[in-house]
Amino acid sequence: TQWHVEERTSLSTDCAVVEGATQAGERLLLRFTSNTPNQGPGDLIIGNPSDHPEWFDLQTCHGHPHFKEYADYRLWTLPGYAAWLELRRSQPTALASDLLRRHPEIAAQMVAGRKQGFCVIDVAPATRSGLFPGRPATYTDCLTHQGLSVGWADEYHFTLDGQWIDVTDLPAGAYILEDEVNAERFFEEAEYANNASAVLIQVPDHPGRQ
Repeated sequence: TQWHVEERTSLSTDCAVVEGATQAGERLLLRFTSNTPNQGPGDLIIGNPSDHPEWFDLQTCHGHPHFKEYADYRLWTLPGYAAWLELRRSQPTALASDLLRRHPEIAAQMVAGRKQGFCVIDVAPATRSGLFPGRPATYTDCLTHQGLSVGWADEYHFTLDGQWIDVTDLPAGAYILEDEVNAERFFEEAEYANNASAVLIQVPDHPGRQ
């Protein structure tokens, strides 16, 4: 929903470096906000992260649980994204990770982000999707009661640590930024086909470009 490119200098001890979201030193980062609405028909109920160690990394540099696989961020060349859409249309039930593994010629045209979700809760009404919550926020506690109500959206703002893709080594030009939530289908949904969205972005010319 929002994006911009900025320079950032990180130390080797910074959590973003320790957790693999970027490298130490000065890097060029594409920062963006990700908004994931629950369009129904039912709530996503996660509960206490400690009850689901298969879903969470419970020991992290940031000191709070991280969802192992909440959203995948992919930055595509324009031809790569066109090929990716065609591949997904031809195999609509396949997982994205399986398709990328089987088609390295397409995966080579994509740079992946390393952001992991850490708290899935009712952050904002899902008005961007034309939805309006019929009740107050239900899931508001990151430590004991995570979930997402129908008509509400979880949101990761571009100012959050790790909410980026490192574009230091990319040539300047136009790219497609794709965000797919629940790409590995960790939790059951009524519909998976509406889990991805994309936006055209521009990487500016910069000293680190190839």
